[in-house]
Amino acid sequence: MLRQRYGLLLACLFVLFVVLGIAPGGPWQDALITALAAATLIFALHAGDVTPRVTAVVTVFATGMTIAVAVVAAAGAETDTTTRMAAGALVLVAPPAIAVGVVRGLRERGGATIQAIMGVLCIYLLMGMFYAFLYGSIDRLGGAPFFTGGASASASHCLYFSFTTLTTVGYGDLTARTDLGHTLAVTESLFGQIYLVTVVAVLVSGLTRRPGSSGPDAT
Repeated sequence: MLRQRYGLLLACLFVLFVVLGIAPGGPWQDALITALAAATLIFALHAGDVTPRVTAVVTVFATGMTIAVAVVAAAGAETDTTTRMAAGALVLVAPPAIAVGVVRGLRERGGATIQAIMGVLCIYLLMGMFYAFLYGSIDRLGGAPFFTGGASASASHCLYFSFTTLTTVGYGDLTARTDLGHTLAVTESLFGQIYLVTVVAVLVSGLTRRPGSSGPDAT
């Protein structure tokens, strides 16, 4: 019997989202973000019921990165690269693990559950974080600013731009400079809307039609 706990994972993702959005930057902020990303990744693997061997390997990797950033921060050196590696591991590894876990849970329980809905919402948040990571990486590797007007591609700016794009709010205060950036922004908005009106909507409608959906699994 699967014992998925996506509520805890959703809470961890929200905390990571808030910290990424408001952290001013610096070695110790990077250490905190790395630790949160590592813990969230481990929670994601446990929630998705990934095999113990894979979970153990990822746990060692995540713990090692956290310790490395803490040591580098204590030495007053640059920590941004390792922090981005931790964020990259989270947004690349966690969504497939969660998706597999959600599908297995749906098959085992024969329909939508609160846990499944929380799981797909976790993927939605990770989708926005993935694009934020992608925008920041393009800024670092592209040799030119990602945003127009000289705006810095900081973690908070990339996260803000990503989620305003994902939710199709589009305030317009941050805009991608290149055709590649424009294309990625359009694909993110399309994926975000299609995901909400298909995956999330179908699971929610399935839960409301399912008798006894407020049972033990809903906690």
